[in-house]
Amino acid sequence: MHPLLASMLVLAATWDAWRWYAARVSATPEEVVSLALAVALLGGLGAARMSRPSAPRPLPLMPIAVLLAAYAASYGVLPPIVRAAIAIAATLFCCYLAAFRERPPIAFWGLVALALPVLPSLQFTLGYPMRVVSAALAVALLQSQGVLVARQGTFLVWRDAMVQFDAPCSGVNMLWAGLMLTLAGCVLFRLRAPSVLAAVALSVVLAIACNALRASSLFYGEVGLIPLGPAWGHDAIGIAAFMVSAGITFWFLARLRDREMVPWTS
Repeated sequence: MHPLLASMLVLAATWDAWRWYAARVSATPEEVVSLALAVALLGGLGAARMSRPSAPRPLPLMPIAVLLAAYAASYGVLPPIVRAAIAIAATLFCCYLAAFRERPPIAFWGLVALALPVLPSLQFTLGYPMRVVSAALAVALLQSQGVLVARQGTFLVWRDAMVQFDAPCSGVNMLWAGLMLTLAGCVLFRLRAPSVLAAVALSVVLAIACNALRASSLFYGEVGLIPLGPAWGHDAIGIAAFMVSAGITFWFLARLRDREMVPWTS
C-alpha cells in the first residue's frame, strides 16, 4: 500500500479525533498561532529533507496497526486529547513515510506531542513554578549588578516598586518554541536518542535562563531606572532573548551532529 493512501485511510479512521482537535485549536487564539508556527517550521523541515533522496522502502504496517488498535481501545475510555494524540501520531507517521520513504527519527514523536493543544495545560502546570524560578534567577542577575532587589513570591521588590512575573512572563511560550525548534533540528540531523535527550534538556535550561535574562533587562525600565522605550521594545527584548537561546541551540545541535558522524574506533 502506498503511504499516501495509508495516510488518507488513517485520517478517515480517526476523523472524530481530528474533528475534536480542530474545534479545540480554533477555540484558543494562542493555539492557532502556535499551530501555524509548527506547520511553518515543519514545512521548512520537509523542504530541507526532500532535498535528500532516499530509496523507497516497504510500508511498515505494524506500527500503524498498533496505533490504530490503541486508538480504537481508547475510544470512550481516555480523554479526547489522548485519542487526538494517537490519531495525530498515526496520521503524521504515514505522512512522513509518504514524504521521505523512511521511518521517522525519535525526535519526530516529540514534534507530534508539541502539535497537540498543550499550551494551556503547560501554562496551568508549569506557569507558576517557572515564574518563581525565573524571578529567583532575575534577582540573582540584578543583585550581581549592584541592584538591591528582593523576591516576594513572583514579585521583584526594589525600594517602593514591585514588578510582577505574570502568566505571559512565565516563559512557557519560550519553552514551547524552544522545544519545537530543538526537536525540528534533531529530526533534520536524525540524531539518536541520547543526543535528543541532551538537546531537550539544554532547551529547557535555556528557556528558563533566557526568560530570566529578559525579565532582568525589562526590570530597569519597569522601575524607572532607565527611560521606557517604545511600546514594541518589550516584545523586541523577548525576541532577542529567544534568539540567544536559538543560537546556542543550533550550535549545540551542530556539535551533536558532528560527534555522531565521527566513526567509533576501538
